[in-house]
Amino acid sequence: MYICVCQAVTERQIQQAAQDGARSLRDLSRDLGITRECGRCAICARQCLKQALADCHSADVALYENNSLAA
Repeated sequence: MYICVCQAVTERQIQQAAQDGARSLRDLSRDLGITRECGRCAICARQCLKQALADCHSADVALYENNSLAA
């Protein structure tokens, strides 16, 4: 789904940006151009980033737990 129509940024791109280290709306603005035009995407982009970061954290925890069990 498109999150920022002005810059044609999708939810998937925000998820990838989070995996690549984006941690704030400012990071998304710098990396993807989010909020540079009309700014209407800010709330949705922030929510999408928050969810992506939570998903990244969950994946990291699961990976850590799996590695701990294997050791």
